[in-house]
Amino acid sequence: MRFSHISIGGGITGLETIISTFANIEKELKKSKIKRKKLKYKKFIFAIIDKNPENIPGGVAYGFKASRYGYFNNPIRLSPKKFSNWLLKKSKKKKLTNYLETYGGYTGKDWLKKNKKILFSSKLNNLKELYIPRAILNLWMEEKLILLISKMKRISKKLSIPFNIKFFKGEVVRINDCKKNYREIIFKNNFCEKLDYQITNNPFKRINFKKIKREKKSIFSITQNIGLGLPPPKQLATLKAQKNIHYIWDFYSQGSTALLIKKISNLNKKKKKLLVYFIGYKAGLLESLPELTKIIIHNKIKIKIICSSKNLQGIQKAKFTLGKKMYKLKVFKKKKFLKIRTAKKLYFFIFKEFKLSISDGYKKYDAWTQILENNIIGRCIKNFSEYEKKNYYDTYHTKIRNITRFTYPETIAARDKLLKLKILRTKKEVVRKVDTSRNKLIVETINTNNRLKKYICDLVINVSGPLNAETIKHEIPLIKSLKNKGAKTISGGFVVDNKFQVKGVKNVYTPGVLARGFNPERKTIIKAILENSHKTGQSIAKTLYNI
Repeated sequence: MRFSHISIGGGITGLETIISTFANIEKELKKSKIKRKKLKYKKFIFAIIDKNPENIPGGVAYGFKASRYGYFNNPIRLSPKKFSNWLLKKSKKKKLTNYLETYGGYTGKDWLKKNKKILFSSKLNNLKELYIPRAILNLWMEEKLILLISKMKRISKKLSIPFNIKFFKGEVVRINDCKKNYREIIFKNNFCEKLDYQITNNPFKRINFKKIKREKKSIFSITQNIGLGLPPPKQLATLKAQKNIHYIWDFYSQGSTALLIKKISNLNKKKKKLLVYFIGYKAGLLESLPELTKIIIHNKIKIKIICSSKNLQGIQKAKFTLGKKMYKLKVFKKKKFLKIRTAKKLYFFIFKEFKLSISDGYKKYDAWTQILENNIIGRCIKNFSEYEKKNYYDTYHTKIRNITRFTYPETIAARDKLLKLKILRTKKEVVRKVDTSRNKLIVETINTNNRLKKYICDLVINVSGPLNAETIKHEIPLIKSLKNKGAKTISGGFVVDNKFQVKGVKNVYTPGVLARGFNPERKTIIKAILENSHKTGQSIAKTLYNI
């Protein structure tokens, strides 16, 4: 089977890239009848391949089940305009409340008690400060997918040029070069499953996928988009420990908070007291805590949770200072920030702005919000020389990210509550290895004094932070094969052009987190991914249109 384009991964970049590609081809076709005649015998057939079709079209980060208890790190105010406009319709607000009542758990019910009146009020400023569940983005993307399928059918009939989209279940491990502009898609165990879809009346999951058959034919495409979501952390467990059902390595793709709660509930039925160890102290730990805290208290679970990292550097609350007017930038006044010509100076100016905001009785988040809303970082980068841009991407982007990580306040509140109840303990230590002994998991650590310590645990969750394209070895075979093929990496990510085509491997794109500098301006991740995918779609459309 031959396709024009294949998205490997059915998340946001996978679908949005196809939407953008189709829109750009359609635009060109409408311009000229002569061009349409030239393309009379051409087909534009797209495909989406995913290991877990349930995650189409949200991916792991915004999957209907995978992100069930997850909330956005930023309020509606910082969401992409098209998404926030969709969400603020009355019918979508009702869909949100119905979702939380049905699937939101204890945290969802709490959210409704605190925020339902604000959600349906006419006070737009208060409404735009709400933090909403990530799975709602899945519902938006699903509507876009259904609309895309409908548009493709309509345009095919109108212009007599076939457009279609197919779906497959499988894990892609390699992309092989072939003749005549095509590449062959190679699957794990050399097979995939062809899927059919059904559009239902279910308001929460309208498009469902089911297996038609095991596909034996080879699959080829001209262009490919790699959107595999957040990579897993470094594997710290022995082979024996990896097989233990109570070791969670790839937290998000394995089932996230829902999986964690299920495992704790099952263990609680068998044991009087549990010891759970989180390797990591940031997003993976925090996301699970609001619902987990409620479950522990409600079910009176006797549990001790340990979390660790080298320096216990956490994420801060994304919350304004109450009772104050909006913070006004002091360091980044127009005349001053336009003179910033180096990455180092930008970093220290942000640091200085934070110090001044605190001295005036504000929080860092007040200052950071103004930096974001005025696109300060993006405007500064435009003034950088090529050398300074490289310096920014290679060194200072990570430094700035480390001091500007803010998250949904309820996650921090849950962490603080567990610390106060002495259920959660934090440790400054590095995990060397996870092993097993008599069906128990053994976590071996070294603390700041280089002392070795071992913990006998019932459950271990590795949320130590995702690997990047440069450090991935055997964890993701497709990424390893692309690097072997000539894909270049610098400072952790794939080197890409301005349309996110991977340098060293023609017609392969990655507009998400695997790309070096995929979000240099520190926008919200969803904004960056959508914008990047649109650029990728423009490039793919041009390639497909001209071949």
